[in-house]
Amino acid sequence: MAHSACETGNVRVQSGAQSAAHCAGVDGCPGGWVVATRSGVHVVESIAEVIDHGYAVVAIDMPIGMPTTAPRRSELEARRFLAPRGSTIFPTPPRVCLQATDYRQACELSFTARGVKLSKQSWHILSKIADVDRAVTPEHSNRVVEAHPECSFLTMNDGRRLTSKHSPAGRAERTGLIDEMFGIQPVRVGVAALDDVLDAYAVLWTAERFAAGVHESFPESGEEFDERGLPMRIVR
Repeated sequence: MAHSACETGNVRVQSGAQSAAHCAGVDGCPGGWVVATRSGVHVVESIAEVIDHGYAVVAIDMPIGMPTTAPRRSELEARRFLAPRGSTIFPTPPRVCLQATDYRQACELSFTARGVKLSKQSWHILSKIADVDRAVTPEHSNRVVEAHPECSFLTMNDGRRLTSKHSPAGRAERTGLIDEMFGIQPVRVGVAALDDVLDAYAVLWTAERFAAGVHESFPESGEEFDERGLPMRIVR
C-alpha cells in the first residue's frame, strides 16, 4: 500500500508508506501485549520487546508517567472528552503503589499518597503499568506515547459517540472503523480477544497520526511530567 489515509473532521491525513509501516499500536492482553502494525498482529510477553524493536512510533494503551499526589490532568481531560463514558479510563495509581505485593497494601499506599484507595480496575492492570514503567524512559518521549482506544475511536469517528464496545453493535462499529482506515477485518489472535485487537489497531491509528504530526493531546494546554521526567499525556 503506497499511502495510509486517516480522516479526522474535515482533515484527511496522508502519511508515507515507510512511516506507516514502522508504527505500532499496543494493547495489554492476557499473558502479554497484542501488537498491531501495517504488517499484521502478533502477541509478545514484554513491552520492552516492542519498544526495542525500532518502530518509528509506538502507541500504548497503558499509562506512561505516574502521579505522586494529584490525579493526572491528561486523564481528567480525557474523561471529560469521553463523557458519559469517561469511566473507561481508570485512575493511574501513584508510583509508590508499584511496591505493593497485594491489593490491601496497594490501597494503603495509594491512600497515604493521595487520600484515596486504589480501584480494583487499576489494581488488575498494575503489573502492566509496571512493565511499561520499567521499559520507558524520558528519552523515548518522541517515539513512545500513551493512547486510549476510546479516545482514538471517538476522534476517528469525527466525534460521534459509539455504543459500548462490549455490545455486538459496539464491536461492529469499531470493526467498521478499522476496516475503513486499514482495509482489514480484525479477528482474535491467540490469547488476544477481538476487543484487544480492535484496541491495538485504534492506537496504531493514533501512532500514525503522531508520526505525521497531526495528533492532538491531553492535557490540551501545558505539559505535565512525573517525577522521572516522563510526559503524562494521552495522545489521540
